[in-house]
Amino acid sequence: MTPTIGAPLFGIDARATAVPDAFWKSLGYFNFSRLMLAGVLLAAISMYGDTRVFGATDPALFYKACIAYFCLAIVFWWALRKIRTLFAAHLAVHALTDMLVIALLLHASGGIRSGLGILLLMPLAAAASVSGGRTSLFYAALATFALFVENTYWVLQYEIGWTDYFPVGLLAAGCFTVALVTNRLAKRLIANEDLVRQRSADLHNQIEINRLIIRDMPSGVLVVDSGGAVRLANREAERLLGRSAVQGQMLAAMAPELAEAGSRWRQHGGAGRAHLEVAGRSMYMRLLNAVGGAGGELLMFLEDASKLKVQAQQVKLAALGRLTANIAHEIRNPLSAIGHASELLAEETAGLPQLARLTRIIGDNTARLDRIVQEVLQLNSRDRAVAEELSLDAMVRGFVDQVCQTEKIPRTAFDIHLPASARVYFDRQHLHRILWNLVSNAWRHSSKGAASIRIVAVASGEETIDLHIVDDGAGVNEEQVGKLFEPFSTTEARGTGLGLYIARELAEANRAALDFVPEAERVRPPGRAVVTSGAEFKLSMEGHV
Repeated sequence: MTPTIGAPLFGIDARATAVPDAFWKSLGYFNFSRLMLAGVLLAAISMYGDTRVFGATDPALFYKACIAYFCLAIVFWWALRKIRTLFAAHLAVHALTDMLVIALLLHASGGIRSGLGILLLMPLAAAASVSGGRTSLFYAALATFALFVENTYWVLQYEIGWTDYFPVGLLAAGCFTVALVTNRLAKRLIANEDLVRQRSADLHNQIEINRLIIRDMPSGVLVVDSGGAVRLANREAERLLGRSAVQGQMLAAMAPELAEAGSRWRQHGGAGRAHLEVAGRSMYMRLLNAVGGAGGELLMFLEDASKLKVQAQQVKLAALGRLTANIAHEIRNPLSAIGHASELLAEETAGLPQLARLTRIIGDNTARLDRIVQEVLQLNSRDRAVAEELSLDAMVRGFVDQVCQTEKIPRTAFDIHLPASARVYFDRQHLHRILWNLVSNAWRHSSKGAASIRIVAVASGEETIDLHIVDDGAGVNEEQVGKLFEPFSTTEARGTGLGLYIARELAEANRAALDFVPEAERVRPPGRAVVTSGAEFKLSMEGHV
């Protein structure tokens, strides 16, 4: 559909400002052709002189019309550069000027027999290409009117034959034909241009969507060309290969196992699946021809085998957790009855030390079992995560005030470094539970002096914030590091071994990660030295600063 740029008379709206830039460029091109035509006619006059190839009837009028035409073309060029409004007025002035000047040139050269009437087709084609259908027909009608008026003048003035009306009619028919055909072709071209522009925008959006999807895919993606160079790689693929800026490098130099498997599959085909050891990491590979294989590109999907095993283990643990939670729920009632009975028994045996000791043992173990049951039941809360946007600074400082009051920890024991503008997306109760577990562990193993617990937040990416909880205690033995997050793994006689396991489960339920930080990767708060003793845990969350 042609853009509406006209008022009812001319098919153009003088108030419209959203005129395509291509229309203004077209007017500029047509004005250049006008300048060239005037220049050619002036050159012809100077070359042929009295032979009067042009302007046979009135040479002076012909010469003056050419001079005026050339000057008007220069004025139009200036106006097109300085005045980029009122497109309707520009078009109308250009078209009417062309018709008037060409009619004068035709009259000065002897009428329709001079052959100059065909010059009217140029301004008609120009006007029809940037205007509506009715406007182009209006200009064709004006040109036809000018031709008939000019020929009638010759017929009445010089009494020439009426047969000259036949070529005038043919030329008039040509004017209408050029106007209609050019307008229809212009409409089709404009519609195609709009379609191409829309398709281009859709394609750009689709490419951007695909890029974001590939970038954040949990599987590694590599596109390798026929020469073995990596044309595309997402972040997971770079992590699996242990390299950054993989794109553009040769795959054989980074991972010869993958390059060899891809070359073998190109030559012999097959299932396109393999289990490989690459860069000391076990991974599964799946191969496909990219984009139909037209350019020989090979698409590689990489899966971390250890991650798949962890995911399978998590599924099993989740099922076991639900079963354990159901069992724990059934245990609560008889456990409560045992505890209540031990309290009553303690009142009856107040004067019997031996029985009182046995009753105390029953009460202590009943309380321990009750803590285990409570923590097991909390495993079900990971499925009820409701993330919200939280101010990390306000959340942590409010938590510290609460834990200091509840656990009788002095406020000076905390050294906090948090960006005031940090925002995270997390379930409030889950984050509170994780912090409580980490801070209580840190306080229990710290020196319990001033600044013995550090809480530091740093941005590790555009959409990730890492919260570090560090203590200055004796640290964790190397043989215990691998068992920190295992359920029921504890070094304390009265501990349940579920605290860190539940904390990690709650973190994963909020699309976060809780990890132990080795000494070589410890965080250094502003103006402080790196803590090389004690333990450090890192909670990586979605958020921004």
